[in-house]
Amino acid sequence: MMAGLAVGRADAQTLKATPVSLSFQYTLGAATLPAAQTLAVAPTSGASLFFTVLVTGGAWVTVTPDNGRTNATLKVQVNPTSLPVGTYAATVVLTPTGGTALNVPVTLSVKAPPATLMATPSPVTVSYTRGDVVPDPIALSLTGGGALLSYTLTISGATWLTATPKSGIIFPAFSSQVALMVDPAGLAPGTYKGTVKIDSPSAANKTQSVDVNLTVNPGPPVLTAVFPTGATVGSAAVTVTLTGSNFYPGSTVTAGSTTLVANLLGPSALQAAIPASLMATAGTVLLKVTNPNPGGGVSATQSFTVYPPGPRITSVTNGASFQNGSVAPGEFVSIFGTGLGPDTIVPFQPPAGGAPIASTLAGVQVMFGATPAPLIFVSSTQIAAMVPYGVTGAFVAVTVQYNAATSLAYPAVVAAAAPGLFALGSSGAGAAAAFNVNETTGELTLNSEANQALKGSTIWLFGTGVGVTAPAGSDGAILSAETPYTSPAGVLNIGGTDVTMDYFGHAPGYVSGLVLIKTKVPSTIAAGRAVPVTLTVSGVASQTGVTIAVK
Repeated sequence: MMAGLAVGRADAQTLKATPVSLSFQYTLGAATLPAAQTLAVAPTSGASLFFTVLVTGGAWVTVTPDNGRTNATLKVQVNPTSLPVGTYAATVVLTPTGGTALNVPVTLSVKAPPATLMATPSPVTVSYTRGDVVPDPIALSLTGGGALLSYTLTISGATWLTATPKSGIIFPAFSSQVALMVDPAGLAPGTYKGTVKIDSPSAANKTQSVDVNLTVNPGPPVLTAVFPTGATVGSAAVTVTLTGSNFYPGSTVTAGSTTLVANLLGPSALQAAIPASLMATAGTVLLKVTNPNPGGGVSATQSFTVYPPGPRITSVTNGASFQNGSVAPGEFVSIFGTGLGPDTIVPFQPPAGGAPIASTLAGVQVMFGATPAPLIFVSSTQIAAMVPYGVTGAFVAVTVQYNAATSLAYPAVVAAAAPGLFALGSSGAGAAAAFNVNETTGELTLNSEANQALKGSTIWLFGTGVGVTAPAGSDGAILSAETPYTSPAGVLNIGGTDVTMDYFGHAPGYVSGLVLIKTKVPSTIAAGRAVPVTLTVSGVASQTGVTIAVK
């Protein structure tokens, strides 16, 4: 019985097919049908067999020929036309005469066509004028077709361009929005290009690139000030600084119809040279800044004055602090301007026989009201003078006379005190003009970071601007002996601590109005290379920023 079963199974295996199954794929809308495949039919053993072919489960399968004798080769074709997306199965049945049928499975996969990725608008164009608000985000619309797509974004060539979101999905028949943000801050006028690359692996076209073109227009410049504001007629070329906003390398500076040689310092400053030819006659030169088109403009004008010949005062400052403000009787002052005196500095000559310093020097005279001031030195741009002790009232008119020409009056505020401490720098700040005192030998050495004063040691300082004193000062007098003041009272502060001054009075060997201060360095203050020092007189403090070195 078992032997009979074994024989029956062997008889059933009469045919074999190569391959044992067939698989076809088709994308809807494709221009060509899937290629035909071959099926080789042979007997499992023994003699040649005749067989017939039948297809079940799918009219979309065709096999030719529909019968044959082994060994044979069949041609299997599919026609997915009109079939919707899906997977289909059919069977090719090979039946030998007098034998058992052999089934060959056939599978057909019909896929939807891949969606085509599209991005709009493309390209993207943005225009920005400097000084305007940042442009609003630009909506980039991503669409596909009948299939869902995933995407990722990358940006190249533009640090000023960002996008959000950088990845996402696109549903069929819908669009996904990407916000493109442009930040043109700091960009010079010109054209810029960035690229947004959208990758979608399952899309028919895989990648889309969108160019983003940015045009930065300069916009009109803004001119707010010019320094200096003028020069004397006949001056050599003058370099002026123009301040404002929206300046860039393409900005030009003109004086009337003359284009000046300009140097860009930054978006808010330019320098330009006004040639001597424009200062040959007195008058006004109108300066303006132009940014070229497209998108440029012209600033409002600022005036540069060409003054008539003769002295002109631009400021009267404390000769120690170089601060503008009020003047006090007996104060050492620096007067700045143009045409004030000779081109080179002329200092005073020490008078003989105890006489006061002269009030006329190299053809220059300075008047405070009707009173001439003792002159320390004179030049074309700066005069050092002593305010007469008799100056009173709320204001005093300061004038400079040079070679028979008199400046316009400069109104100076008069105060009881306008103290200033002398510093080694020319700006009135930094290391004080101070001396350390050797307590044993009395030797004076300049205080500095390399020669710091010891706590508890004596130090000398110099100032001016303390006002009317008792004993009284004398205009232009060179004092030979120390004379302490009984008034006004002064308060010296070192490192945040008020100190008792051992001496506060006239500075011997110098002109009346220069003040000598002797004091001990407090032992309680913190040591440092720049310990602040101030002098307060009549409720008015000297300038900040003056320091001594203490260890």
